[in-house]
Amino acid sequence: MFRPGAPEAPIVKDIRTTCCTLTYQPPSDDGDAAVTGYILQRRTPGPESKWIGIYDTPVTDLQYTVNGLTPDTQYEFRVAAVNKRGVGSFSWISRRIVTVEVPSKPGCPELVEVIGTTVRLQWTAPDNDGGTDITHYQLTTFNKFDTDCVTVYTDANKEPFLSYSIRNVLLVNMWYSFSVAAVNKCGRGPWSVATNDILTFAGKLYSSSKNLWGTKWLPWQRRLPSSGATKSALNGLIFKKGL
Repeated sequence: MFRPGAPEAPIVKDIRTTCCTLTYQPPSDDGDAAVTGYILQRRTPGPESKWIGIYDTPVTDLQYTVNGLTPDTQYEFRVAAVNKRGVGSFSWISRRIVTVEVPSKPGCPELVEVIGTTVRLQWTAPDNDGGTDITHYQLTTFNKFDTDCVTVYTDANKEPFLSYSIRNVLLVNMWYSFSVAAVNKCGRGPWSVATNDILTFAGKLYSSSKNLWGTKWLPWQRRLPSSGATKSALNGLIFKKGL
């Protein structure tokens, strides 16, 4: 009767900012005695790194969730089987991981204004950045024929409220909706709720004189309604009465 042999290296999955899950299998050599548990250890790689026990007593399951990890930190893990003769040899080291996850969902983009085919949107940053800096956003435009994606580089980590104007991308006289997702070094997070559809148009119209209806044309634009403003549509243009 001997101590157990070394198991295979543990598999790391379900990585989050402060936890991850380890899975492992019994060693091929149990030392002619039943395996009663497993010793799990972790370390942060480095010249002076030391192995630290994850749990005070042997774990009996073949899966264990490691809590209390530091966000955006590298970790490695190993495992050893235990029988009544004692603790066997430790496994090879697991793959190195970083405790980050993709960001959570940003707020739904809010339409600020539409001028021709230029659309200005604003949205709120995700509640959770995934444990590391957001590097950029991906802004997706949808119409009934196609989907396009715009990369928005911004100092998202210092700005909880973001704004961006889409220029030279959208087609004329087309209905569009928009959605946004945050990206960090782990990857892209989930897409936000999409906006309602908006309609683009051709060009801008300015005039210093009044037309037959006594109405001054304004640049075609769509803003959040202001108090007391009456908006009407004529031939695809927006104007305000009584100006």
